[in-house]
Amino acid sequence: MKILLTGPDHPGGSIPPYLGILTHQLRALGARVDRAGSTTLPYDPTAGAFWPPERIAATADELAATIDPTGYDVVSLHYGNLEIEQLLPTAWRKRHTSLPPIVHHVHALAPTLFTQHAPDPALHTRATTGMRTADGHVFFGTYAQHRTATTAPGRVIPLPTTIPPGTHPHLTELLRQALDAARPGAVVVTLCGFAAPWKNPQLLIDALEHTTTPIHAILAGPLWDDPEQAGCDLRSAVGTPLRLGHAAQLAVVPHYCGPPERLALVRASTAAVFPYRHQPTFQGSGAIADYLAHRVPVIATDIANMRELATHIVPADDPAELAAALDHLTDHTRHPPAPDKFIPHAHASACLDFYRTLTR
Repeated sequence: MKILLTGPDHPGGSIPPYLGILTHQLRALGARVDRAGSTTLPYDPTAGAFWPPERIAATADELAATIDPTGYDVVSLHYGNLEIEQLLPTAWRKRHTSLPPIVHHVHALAPTLFTQHAPDPALHTRATTGMRTADGHVFFGTYAQHRTATTAPGRVIPLPTTIPPGTHPHLTELLRQALDAARPGAVVVTLCGFAAPWKNPQLLIDALEHTTTPIHAILAGPLWDDPEQAGCDLRSAVGTPLRLGHAAQLAVVPHYCGPPERLALVRASTAAVFPYRHQPTFQGSGAIADYLAHRVPVIATDIANMRELATHIVPADDPAELAAALDHLTDHTRHPPAPDKFIPHAHASACLDFYRTLTR
């Protein structure tokens, strides 16, 4: 099978590492896979603003002109809230009379690029039309499947870990300092990933204020030191852990963690903590697979696909329940079941099987 795998192809973000894993594993299964996609987000860091809608549309159309999907058996399409790939299906249909089946991997339920960041009703309609008219959908959980209005075939295939097999753990100096700052006997809980609107660090802070056993929490990833992106001011926890409540500490390491750093952090964790809140576009966590694939328990709020995956679920607005779950880790840590479905090879095999059903 010849597959055009289209999605963001640039450093940072959560989707490119997944696409690298998926590409490698599909090739290992015998598929011929070509990668293509955007090389940057439509954002100008100097101006501190997203591109104008006209520039985004022009760039997407230029990208569509450089990628000819007609020579492939299937197109595997990927984008999140902000990627210009969401305009590719409609751009291709303007250029080609026929296309191979397009399989949309649902990374975001309601992309916000043209509703919040660069508002444009016409481009938003283009994006939603492309999503709605896909020939098939890969959902990363039943939550996303139930929330997506489509009559096209779909399959639920949980996201795999994006830590490649054979990765050697590595701690940056800042991560090492954050881990070394834990008090003797403290339970280490971590969350690795970007700050985002669906993540609620204030809930974690409020819970840590009420824990009764020593807890050392670490938030690691870009933008946690940006109050606007994090949703609260965590800058006092950068460098030196913030003491909270009876015996808790919170350390923030606001830097990107690649696979070696994520593996080191996962292995150092007694458990992961995912204090998330409801957000319309959020379909579920990918970072959770890094922990589950390595048999690390996960405490999560009852949001999106978390109930399908996490070891322990708590309400999304109850810091006392989260505190009790964190305290419970000390004596009764429960490891998750066998993590085969989070292994990259199994994920790619399931995707390839679904692609084949659309090309028969």
